[in-house]
Amino acid sequence: MRHRLALALFLAALAVMPAAAQDEPTWRRVDPANLVFIGMNEGQVVLELNPAFAPETTARFRTLVESDFYRGLSFYRVIDGFVAQAGDESDISGETPDKGLPPEFEREFDPDLPWTPVQKPDLFAPETGFSDGFAVGRDGKTVWLSHCPGAVAMARGNEPNSGQTDFYIVIGQAPRYLDRNLTIFARVIDGMDVVQKIQRGDRDENGIITNELARSRIGRMRMGYQLEEDERLEYYVMNTADAAFRDYVESRRDRRHEFFDHRPPKVLDVCQVPIPSRAEKVSVLSRRVQP
Repeated sequence: MRHRLALALFLAALAVMPAAAQDEPTWRRVDPANLVFIGMNEGQVVLELNPAFAPETTARFRTLVESDFYRGLSFYRVIDGFVAQAGDESDISGETPDKGLPPEFEREFDPDLPWTPVQKPDLFAPETGFSDGFAVGRDGKTVWLSHCPGAVAMARGNEPNSGQTDFYIVIGQAPRYLDRNLTIFARVIDGMDVVQKIQRGDRDENGIITNELARSRIGRMRMGYQLEEDERLEYYVMNTADAAFRDYVESRRDRRHEFFDHRPPKVLDVCQVPIPSRAEKVSVLSRRVQP
């Protein structure tokens, strides 16, 4: 599982650090209102929404999920090493949307926003870092989410407000040139291995899979609070604001392992920092209302 691999990488990174520099990681519980479960024949994928950066898009997406809009729809445009795009194909219909979403490509800089720095300067941003587990770029005035693998964004046409229902998941090398050009509103926190099983399209056809029977399909999408009691999971992601995470970032920037014959320069792409996560079954006792 992806979250187990990320956790293993984290523990391995800390293992090569001096004992005095090691801190125990802390974990942030993901609000069930921000958990989306995608069921497919390939397996289950879990998303965390980010209303702090894309409030209107996440609100629309919740409504669509709650209404079972995506049931039976397909990943109709899938380009290996790029993105897997799903929905009702409104993004490629050529029609002008009546209720297109406003662009939420960036937000105003807020000094109170959680922030752990990664790289300054960065190739695509004056500075990069993490905010509540999400990879972020920023300048002196604005902050924005980055197109790292597993990022989920709303597809659109040429008009900035033409996004409606179709979304895509980044499945390859980070296309960060798209940052601040599309609205990223979520990220995969579990099941990226399942995402990688999605049927690919032909690059010569821009990834469009014309044979509908060959497409990977969404069985059902549900919010965390829509799951049956015996299915409910609580997800925890590493707290990217604590000292243990800062140590983890530094270990990936400064590669000291004896394996390296030529030590890499001390630079770090924000998309090269996987965020560990874990899931726990929700206890029946924890759901009881106390007198």
